Amino acid sequence: MNLQNVTVVATVLLSFNGVPLETLADSPGEVSIAGVDYVVDLENCQPRSALAKSARREKWRKISYQTESFSGTMLVAVEESDAPDVTYKLGRTGWHEVYLGIYRKPFEAPKRVLAKMSGDPAFTILSGRPGETDHQENWIDDIYFKTMNLEGQSITLRQVRLPAVEHAWVAYIKLVPLGPETSAAVLADRARFDTKRLFVHCDAHLMNETGSKDEIVKYFEPLRHSDVSRIYWEAGGGDRVLFFSEIAGNYETPLHAARPVVFPRQVDRVWAQTWQAYRRNGVDPLRVAAEFSHEMGVELHASYRVGGFVYPPPHDELYGDFFREHPDLVCRTRDGTPLPRISYAYPEVRRYVVSLFQEMARYPIDGVCVLYNRRPPLLGYEKPLVEGFQQLYGEDPRQLDEHDPRWLDYHGTVLTQFMRELRTALNEASQQADRPRRLEISAVVCRYEENRFHGMDLKTWVKEGLVDTIIPYSSSVRLNSYVPAWETADQIRPFLNLVEGTNCRLAPNLMPRGLSGSGYQELAQRLYALGIENLFFWDGLERVRKVLRLGHREEIVGRSRYPDDKIPAAMRLKKLGRWELTTETPG
Repeated sequence: MNLQNVTVVATVLLSFNGVPLETLADSPGEVSIAGVDYVVDLENCQPRSALAKSARREKWRKISYQTESFSGTMLVAVEESDAPDVTYKLGRTGWHEVYLGIYRKPFEAPKRVLAKMSGDPAFTILSGRPGETDHQENWIDDIYFKTMNLEGQSITLRQVRLPAVEHAWVAYIKLVPLGPETSAAVLADRARFDTKRLFVHCDAHLMNETGSKDEIVKYFEPLRHSDVSRIYWEAGGGDRVLFFSEIAGNYETPLHAARPVVFPRQVDRVWAQTWQAYRRNGVDPLRVAAEFSHEMGVELHASYRVGGFVYPPPHDELYGDFFREHPDLVCRTRDGTPLPRISYAYPEVRRYVVSLFQEMARYPIDGVCVLYNRRPPLLGYEKPLVEGFQQLYGEDPRQLDEHDPRWLDYHGTVLTQFMRELRTALNEASQQADRPRRLEISAVVCRYEENRFHGMDLKTWVKEGLVDTIIPYSSSVRLNSYVPAWETADQIRPFLNLVEGTNCRLAPNLMPRGLSGSGYQELAQRLYALGIENLFFWDGLERVRKVLRLGHREEIVGRSRYPDDKIPAAMRLKKLGRWELTTETPG
């Protein structure tokens, strides 16, 4: 950068050992470069008692630094800092893009910090970039926070403590002013409904030993003003639910067992302690999620794992009370061998599951989602199925090929009956609660060829209006989420044909999980070109942040190529405290 083009409004001059020597008397602690302002005097965060020149508990450490363009004071919190919140009054008016300068330290994981404007209802997690494998590559990256009118606003920084304590290294606040036309365009874009095409799933398995509402909504706030219109929040699976239920247990249940529990993993114990804290604080995650989503203008759909009654060792002893108490209700092989699956062929199983959905319907949700991808099979060769088939066809289905169309049609009636029972129960719940519209039902399903085999008669579901949104999890076999999906039109076209001319939505899940931003754009382009209107992100609260404008179809369709993922602007760090960082191996 040509320093002749840099206008210094105010700066801190550093000596060799990093101690400030001089500050302009009227300094607001800012540097202006080409019309962009950098707030570099973070030592003026309040309260001052939360800052210290050396590492101390319950303090942010102030470390002077120097880039190629300016100098300032960085705020640092490490694992044992337990630093309190600090606030900087921005003293700005008008619309700005707001960024935080986060240190990219060689050989280390990304630094993360929580940030919140004074007008925000929740904090947002901001993540830096992973360090380079070269000691000379010390950088400060401009990590985008938000765009807003800064009239009367302050910014508060918080150290990330959950699910694990993380290092925070914040060098400056970058403010990019927006003119009237640009700010008007931002507001107009936010008012659009046609771009709200993205649906995002979250399994809700949060590690939140404080039981704090803030630790739930911090995952939602980054989606504000994005193209996300629905959040699919998991509310349970099998006989464990993620809300305060009168019927089923939750992750806290093992702590009340008659004998001490041996948790297979530390995370299992943390989940149990999290639910203890929720109950102690009266924080119901499903209610918090639904109410906060609505405050953002986003729908909340409570989701349930239909196959989540039992898990393989070592979790078979931790969960699965319903499974252990009802050995007569399990799936069975052709020869009658019991399988570790609860069967929906039994009416009492369906009644139990429907009762959990009825409990969910008491919350301010917009719909429910049946997660058939977690995990088939739900049916086998149980006595009711075998005898019913024999009465209808005079043959034993256990002697037929498992793909016999008569058997597939017959055993598909079971889950269709379950969907009818669910639809009836939710319609009644909607009427009793005097809802303006009935609760919607979504279903996450397998690739097209596998659905019928697993008892999912999608054609009948759509024809009878038993499902409002179909979400194909992947085009891969056995629900593999780590391989590419929807590579050819033939993989998605059967689903398109299924919903054509109906009121049922289709929202393919974007896989594999590790796609880059440009990878998501390329996949979305293929799907949009085929007529897809909505896109789904399984485990997507973090994934979707790479492409929060992916619902802007006109920006995606028709592109011949995609740029590499947008890399944040960065400044090379030359000096940090006493350390000269331009040598090959500082320290």
